Amino acid sequence: EGVLALYKGITPPLIGKGTTHSLLFAVYEKALHNLDGFYGSQPTSFSQNMLAGAIAGWATVPIVTPIDQIKACLQTQYSSSSTTKFKGPLDCFHRLVASRGVYGGLYRHWFPTAIEMTGMSVYFGVYEASRAHFTRKLDCNSSKGHLDIFSPLVSFVAGGFGGLAFWLTALPADAVKNKLMTQPLDKDPRFSGFVECFSHTLKTQGIAGLYKGMGASLLRTFPVNGATFMTYEGVTRLLKEDAGRIETSRA
Repeated sequence: EGVLALYKGITPPLIGKGTTHSLLFAVYEKALHNLDGFYGSQPTSFSQNMLAGAIAGWATVPIVTPIDQIKACLQTQYSSSSTTKFKGPLDCFHRLVASRGVYGGLYRHWFPTAIEMTGMSVYFGVYEASRAHFTRKLDCNSSKGHLDIFSPLVSFVAGGFGGLAFWLTALPADAVKNKLMTQPLDKDPRFSGFVECFSHTLKTQGIAGLYKGMGASLLRTFPVNGATFMTYEGVTRLLKEDAGRIETSRA
């Protein structure tokens, strides 16, 4: 099928990732702010970071579920005319909705997605804890100037650890979700839901069956999530500086 076969199903996540991450970080910051006000703790605790992360993860489920469903359908079809069912993401969307309805076609497997996205609790919890740890170490051994220089690197490494923690936690739910989402549309589904699929995988393949593809996931997650958090922290810092200059000029 050529090199392009490696990029099957790239359009849905390419379009949806920006929206998903924007919502994820916005809800996380809002939840963290509300928890901070409720508990009156500064800085926030590890458990508060985890709770805010879980809330943020759950908020993205309505977006992530249909995107992953369309991506799964596109990635499991082949180029031969006898097996190609969808011409692209829009055709896949229309055919899923036409054959199963909005809920059955796009949101039937929201539950495993919600379990997977609960892993955002450790994603943000480990990130915040790692970032605080490395910042304290640098603060004790470096001047203020050096701390500013190393801040992006701290965010990158902490984000990488957060990504590793997420996938180690969420991969079993992701494996089951992918099995459910790739069941043939024109046949009765082999698995009725998450519990049946999870139990069958555990019984027939053991724990290893729930962690298939772990190597590839862990290999990509460190640099990807490191870059995500480094960019997020950098943009946030710039926006705060701009807001501060605006307030100063108004005064």
